[in-house]
Amino acid sequence: MKTSTPKKKTVAKKVPVKKTSAKPIIAKKASAKKPLVKKAPTKQVSAKPVVNPFVEDCWMPRYAAMTPELCVAAFEQELPEAQRAFDNVIKRLDISWQGLVLDPMMATRKLFGIWGMLGHMMSVVNSAEWRAVEEAWQPKLIAFVQILSQSKPLYEGLLSLLDMKILTPWQTHVVSRMVEGMKNAGVGLAGAQKKRFNKIQKDLAMLSMKFQNNVLDAEKEAKIEIAPDQAAGIPVDLLKGKGPWTLGIDFATFDSVMRYAEVPAVREKFWLARSTRASAGKLNNAPLIERILTLRQQLATLLGYKDYAHLSTASKMAGTPTAVHTLLEPMATIGRPAAKAEATELEKFAKANGFKGKMQPWDGAYWVEKDSQQRFGYDEEALREYFPLEHVLEGMFGLIKKLFDVTIERVKGDIAAWHKDVRFYHLKDKKGNLFAGMYFDPFARPGTKNGGAWVNEIRIRDFETRQQLPIATVCCNQKSPSGKHPATMSFYEISTLFHEMGHALQALLTTVDSPTCACMENVEWDAVEIASQFFEQFPYDPTILRGLSKHIKTGKALPQTLAEKIAQKRTYRAGTALVRQLLFAQTDLFLHSTAYPGRYKKANDVKQAFSKKLFPKPMHEADRFLNAFTHIFTGAYSAGYYSYKWSETLSADIYGAYCDLPAAKRKAFAKRYQATILGLGGSLPAAEVFRMLMGRDPDAKAILRQQGLLKD
Repeated sequence: MKTSTPKKKTVAKKVPVKKTSAKPIIAKKASAKKPLVKKAPTKQVSAKPVVNPFVEDCWMPRYAAMTPELCVAAFEQELPEAQRAFDNVIKRLDISWQGLVLDPMMATRKLFGIWGMLGHMMSVVNSAEWRAVEEAWQPKLIAFVQILSQSKPLYEGLLSLLDMKILTPWQTHVVSRMVEGMKNAGVGLAGAQKKRFNKIQKDLAMLSMKFQNNVLDAEKEAKIEIAPDQAAGIPVDLLKGKGPWTLGIDFATFDSVMRYAEVPAVREKFWLARSTRASAGKLNNAPLIERILTLRQQLATLLGYKDYAHLSTASKMAGTPTAVHTLLEPMATIGRPAAKAEATELEKFAKANGFKGKMQPWDGAYWVEKDSQQRFGYDEEALREYFPLEHVLEGMFGLIKKLFDVTIERVKGDIAAWHKDVRFYHLKDKKGNLFAGMYFDPFARPGTKNGGAWVNEIRIRDFETRQQLPIATVCCNQKSPSGKHPATMSFYEISTLFHEMGHALQALLTTVDSPTCACMENVEWDAVEIASQFFEQFPYDPTILRGLSKHIKTGKALPQTLAEKIAQKRTYRAGTALVRQLLFAQTDLFLHSTAYPGRYKKANDVKQAFSKKLFPKPMHEADRFLNAFTHIFTGAYSAGYYSYKWSETLSADIYGAYCDLPAAKRKAFAKRYQATILGLGGSLPAAEVFRMLMGRDPDAKAILRQQGLLKD
């Protein structure tokens, strides 16, 4: 979702102070200033550009010109410069917003920009050469971040700045979060404890990098051969030419095979290959998991926390693991019996339709698809032809214009992107003024592009230290076009696109001028999914869904009856979906608590125990999904996977309030949503922003009602 760029935690000794006037945080008119927007080159970029693209001061980065060698050169140039600039900030120690917050940020901006671009290239064009750069420079960057975040003069200076009470509320919020961040970065440690803490951070970074690369390599290496007599049911767009065929296990391929392949042995091969990724040989992530968990616990102990779960939740909306359990346990109480009933119904359906034997995990998706088709009268794969990518984008952009008065226009010509499939869009207000940009990278590239879908902030809105408009990139992993057949989308892919676009809207529609809290900066992590999950819900509206559709052969919209069936399907097997998410969240929290290892010797044992507790029957013994669970072992969701459910609870409440309004009043609500959730970024606590929109605290039952698991 967000880029993994190391964040400097600016911070500070009670010394003589200078007063400073606080700047307003909300932009009046971006057009009143000349933004830093430079056009991308219109011709092919030279292999040896005059200016290194990693340090070039331009709005749209020249990704096409970026090479691992130029990245190294940029680091060699900017790391010493950032060190000198930060040292000068400490020498001056100007106790003001400018001196303690903005000056350190500007001193290190170029360096962290390079690191962010490297992280982006690693996620979209991964290679041995890029990995070598990351492996060589990551320890140096971490060491520098530790110098920043553990600077006692800076930390004490920030404490003094808070004591002066001269900051605006939003500045106070930002500085308070910085102080908390520095505490959790080890600023209070000294001697052997500090040395150990810093060593752990470096080790964890290397382990996370290794974990991610193992998953990527394992997926790249996994190939399954399908003979002609085994291909029954598999969508034809996967079977190019004459068989036998060799298929990968990227999610788009895997999902299609699991739902449609008629030969159980074929489904079993695919299930085993994907469920055991990174669990054998040199790519086995199991030892890395145990080492990561051990080091995280040691890190939390050094900081004075009971365990890593307490460390993680301390800076989030939840505040404590107890608050998380208070949210999740009632959901489990409702989800477990619902999931059991759904499993019983599915087995009855399968047996009534010729299935014999014991239901295995590789049978589930196949029979769910059959049951779904009978219940709702449509085939998910066949529906693809109603949803060509281009028309879905057109419909989605039209919805955004209707809700937020924002026009999204594709930029023609060379955009110097990292891949030929990437597009770039301008976002303009109703007066035609440019206020943001967006990259879109739609298709899967197994082995070089990370799986899943995410949003990166390429440029943060900044009208405080410069004049820069925001840019975000939306990355998905849907099926690419095949021959003359255009790229089409499943409903799942549409839902995923809307989810990521919700993130992008928060990054791009911000009205905050300060880069310290514009876009998604400074937003509590368990609130960062609110915008994505809110926007994800719109395709379930039959009218909106029909607007996204245009059959690739007939040009007709999706029939009204089918659109209504898709909306009805939203609550289908909701109990199963709920307990699956609870399994992820509760396993994650347990692994990061003092209860682990305890009586459980391996992380997989914890997963199995929770599956027995939550599922109608425990997960298959061969399943090793934790070995590829990058969310918690390489991403920002460690002891925080619950954030999806936490945010979903709030987003369901917001969307329910929107839908309860008469049509004439929905536009006004959307504008309030735009001004608060999307506009305010991290300038205020997320709970306060929610209350500004809704006029009350969240209704924790809204999500269960939305999923059909709780009746009023």
